[in-house]
Amino acid sequence: MAAAALDSPRPRVASLAFFAGLTAALYLAREVLIPLALAVLFALLLAPAVRRLESWRLNRVAATLVVVALALCFVAGIGWVTGNQFVSLVGKLPEYREHIVKKLQALRAPPKEGPLGKAAEALKEIEKESAPARAQPPPKPPAPSVLPTSALEVIGKLGVPLLGLLATTVAVIALTILMLLQRDDLRERLIRLVGSGKMHATTQAMQDAAQRVSRYLMMQTVVNASFGIPLGIILHFLGIPNAALWGLLATVLRFVPYIGSWIAGSMPVMLAFAISDGWSLALWTLGTIAVLETLVAYGVEPWLYGQSTGLSPLAIVGAVVFWSWLWGPIGLLVATPLTVCVAVIGRHVPQFGFLNVMLGVEPVLPPEARLYQRLLALEQDEALDVVQRHAKEHGAGAARGEVLIPALALAKRDRHRDALSDRRERFVYDTLVGILDELNGAELPDGGPVDLCIVPAHDEADYIAGLVLARELCADHFNATVLPHTLLAAEALDRVATQCRGAVCISAVPPSGTAHASYLCKRLRRAFPKLRIIVAHWVDAEGADRSLQRLQEAGADEVVTRLATAVNKIRELIVPAALNKNGDGPPA
Repeated sequence: MAAAALDSPRPRVASLAFFAGLTAALYLAREVLIPLALAVLFALLLAPAVRRLESWRLNRVAATLVVVALALCFVAGIGWVTGNQFVSLVGKLPEYREHIVKKLQALRAPPKEGPLGKAAEALKEIEKESAPARAQPPPKPPAPSVLPTSALEVIGKLGVPLLGLLATTVAVIALTILMLLQRDDLRERLIRLVGSGKMHATTQAMQDAAQRVSRYLMMQTVVNASFGIPLGIILHFLGIPNAALWGLLATVLRFVPYIGSWIAGSMPVMLAFAISDGWSLALWTLGTIAVLETLVAYGVEPWLYGQSTGLSPLAIVGAVVFWSWLWGPIGLLVATPLTVCVAVIGRHVPQFGFLNVMLGVEPVLPPEARLYQRLLALEQDEALDVVQRHAKEHGAGAARGEVLIPALALAKRDRHRDALSDRRERFVYDTLVGILDELNGAELPDGGPVDLCIVPAHDEADYIAGLVLARELCADHFNATVLPHTLLAAEALDRVATQCRGAVCISAVPPSGTAHASYLCKRLRRAFPKLRIIVAHWVDAEGADRSLQRLQEAGADEVVTRLATAVNKIRELIVPAALNKNGDGPPA
């Protein structure tokens, strides 16, 4: 049960080689792939608006052109307003000349009074005393001027990069328009390229990627607004001119992760530096930006983006580092959307399943494996938290049957392989019993006749699994007791004869549980021919085929592998026996 759950797709050598080759190709072909990646991102961002206009009876060409035109006007408007404000700020610098000069002089020559002045004077004295001991380097000749001196040099230094930027911009706009116009055709061609036999998986992967990227862009807009709006409000109360503009600029520039907010915040900081007599306004402005950025970047973003994109917070940070190294500043912008697509590939393509394990936000271990790992780490409180969380979501019965018993199977498997030390085995068993007591359930009877005797097949793991079953039965108003696992077979038969009036259940946790359960079954059947015997063999149903046949041949009436199934079978067998005062139980 638990062992199978631990199996997961592992990275193969071929997959890792393909990933390394793909990374090299992404780096070498970045001049072509960067415009394509930006166009895909903008197409996903604008596609909902295009679909909305199409639903209003506007044809696709007109809807696409209208949406792209509005987006370009919005971007151009932001750039024009920002440029005007920057030019206005530069134009007003002469008005703030006196403030700026005073601050620069204070930085160059701090006053002699106070700790800062004394520290500066001490540094100057140390520098003077150590100056003779240093050999003075010969004066360097003045460096030749690198400033362009002719129109051709200006064009050569500035024109070529600007032309490259313009060409990239035009290519991104053209590709975005084409993708919006022919999105259905592109999807069909991709399906045909992958193979029509994988149409369902390809369609599902494309829809999954588009939905996740769209959610990410929507969440990023919300997060950026939660940064820009408070910033504008606080700057307004601080007395910074054009505070609303700086808030809007911060909202827009923050689409560039990690550095966009500081680029947007540099202008109000410069403005505060220029317009104030002292340092307090600039420091308050810088502190506001730092606090807001810290709260949003390290508190809200990793959690919210992880929920909306299906990526873990660590994967988001790693994606930013990887794509920035690969593609530079543009990599910052496209890091999360591209990583979302990579994780979707890992989710839907089995050969790359390790990508989803590395990047995804979903738990990679089932609850029973998480519980067993916490037990191996000797983390009692964390182990209890795993079980209680599962019980809160699915119920106490599910926690007993789906978490506790499979964890027991994992522990017994490792013990059988000599991979579990005595100390950890003792901690695992004691903690599981304690966790079982923490779950809601009726107390087990102290003595006297009972409806069901649960007999451990061999060892303590079988006994604890029997305790789990007894707790579940007592919670369902059954009268059950668990015999100690230290009893010999003959002693167990004597206890059954004196205490059991309904049926017997043999609890066996693999491995090595089948042989002991079969032996007990035979002894019980020979001693009590009419006794109802159930064997709870806690393995997956597909792993119990041979055990089922062997145990039935040994005399078992029923063989069950799940806790819920065991409770149902016991209810069917015990209720008639409890109502029959003569009973078919073992003779005294």
